Amino acid sequence: MKQLMLEMAEANQYINRRWLRVLNEIPMEDLDRPQGAFFDSIFGTLNHILLTDRIWVGRITGQLFPFQELSERICETQEEFARERTRVDDVLLTMVSQEENFSREIAYRTSGGQEYRQLMFQVLSHLFTHQHHHRGQVAQMCSEQNIDVPEGGMLAYYRAIES
Repeated sequence: MKQLMLEMAEANQYINRRWLRVLNEIPMEDLDRPQGAFFDSIFGTLNHILLTDRIWVGRITGQLFPFQELSERICETQEEFARERTRVDDVLLTMVSQEENFSREIAYRTSGGQEYRQLMFQVLSHLFTHQHHHRGQVAQMCSEQNIDVPEGGMLAYYRAIES
């Protein structure tokens, strides 16, 4: 279990770094162009991913991250976003590498106040899958703007570490 969770955290970091390099070359006005997506734009969707990662890290550590809504912007510039994305990815990787019990329960409340308990591996699996889901939306929006996206996913990560 630990090996799989560690690979997911490492791949997450690898994929996000590749996306940051690509998106750093795109003007902010293009990243923030409304495209009818659930979180409006490329940048809005990336902010949502980062926000939810911060929420889950807070739930896991007990240091809750305050927010009003899931579309809330926590970064306004590409530079600020890159710093925070990198920092949160480092935190996630450290958390996973130091985790002793992936079957332990995490107690948390949803934004609506509903109480739940989930196993740590379930929370982490959700967190990483959530990122993949929304990066797919970002890839679609990039495609609509003729922005080349990095080869992504777990296989790209595995190929990179094997070479």
